[in-house]
Amino acid sequence: MSFRVFGAALLLSTAAVTSNAFAADLGGDCCADLEERVSELEATTARKGNRKVSLEIYGQVNTAVMFWDNGKESNAYVVDNDISSTRFGFKGKAKISPDWSAGFKIEIETQFAASNEVDENNDDGPQQINLRKAEWYLKSKTYGQVAVGQGSFASDGASHVDLSGTNVIAQFDDLKFGEKIDPRSIMSAGGQGDYDDYTRGGSYEYNRGNRVRYDTPTIGGFVASAAWGEDDAWDVALRYATEAGAFKFAAAVAYGQFTDGTGSLSNDNVCESPAQGGECQEAEIVTGSASLIHTPTGLFVTAGAARREFDNIETLGAANEENTWWGVRAGISQKFFSLGKTALYGEYQLHENDNFRGTLGLTSEAEIIGAGIVQKIDAAAMELYLGYRHVEVDDNDPANSFDDLDVVTAGARIKF
Repeated sequence: MSFRVFGAALLLSTAAVTSNAFAADLGGDCCADLEERVSELEATTARKGNRKVSLEIYGQVNTAVMFWDNGKESNAYVVDNDISSTRFGFKGKAKISPDWSAGFKIEIETQFAASNEVDENNDDGPQQINLRKAEWYLKSKTYGQVAVGQGSFASDGASHVDLSGTNVIAQFDDLKFGEKIDPRSIMSAGGQGDYDDYTRGGSYEYNRGNRVRYDTPTIGGFVASAAWGEDDAWDVALRYATEAGAFKFAAAVAYGQFTDGTGSLSNDNVCESPAQGGECQEAEIVTGSASLIHTPTGLFVTAGAARREFDNIETLGAANEENTWWGVRAGISQKFFSLGKTALYGEYQLHENDNFRGTLGLTSEAEIIGAGIVQKIDAAAMELYLGYRHVEVDDNDPANSFDDLDVVTAGARIKF
């Protein structure tokens, strides 16, 4: 019995000594390796300069294959979808008090072969790296938000309210896909040279620029916004969103003025030279859109319209001072598959007098008819889309003859 006790004690002592020695060796080597690894990570890892402000990297890639046919020629290009371009950015915020916070956003667009820049002679277009946003803001839950710097004006997005998830391929705007392609069969000396000239200025709203913007808190579903910026531009907007029973509804309306027709807010410089209508010294825009969806069935309708008027055009001819557009899109958005919602839609847009730079101020018209599908993949924050558009343009000049444009676009947007 004593032998067994002695043997057990000896075995336990040996195990304890071995374990302690192993632990000591392991602890020494482990700590040394760990300290070395930590030092290496500290030397190579990018860190925030200010630990009080959060930092988030975000962005998206949105590319597609675009097939086009203008009646004379057809081709297929790989393009960057200009409706919602490829981009990345940095944003952050810090809490000042329970009511106040501060933050920033820097956003950069990177485009190669933009869908609105390629044409029948160039399948690449210009390589573009553009600063979309560089702004700081102060936000109060009680008093609203003030933002200063390069960013969205109050009217930005007022024409693009959508509850269906189809804006990625069918937004109310200029053509976006193949708009630089030549529509002409026969063209007089004063005619315009691409489809873009007949949907010029897109939705007319002011997009981004150096400005000061104020947004109210949400009050009863309403948010009011106002902005003033360079090029002597200002605008105001009112947005609304609500749910009532089985329906969701959202809408926006905006009004703006600018007095410098050569700046970044002059709607693509629609009056570039006296020979093309003169300098647009003053202009005003009214634009808006609304979207309604029946949530149980997914049936939806989205509509938008806008008017743009140039108040002082120094011109050689009788240019049209007023441009208008309206559009409607309808369909169904439902979760037919576990991947995510599927949206099927049809669309129609009519642009009138956007080509007012033409000789003698002849009226112009552009019709866009389309249909498509958008499939969300929720697990990947991804949308697959397929869209078709048929475009007809006319400037009511008997000396001109135009071909129709057909465009099919298939692609995807993935966000990170």
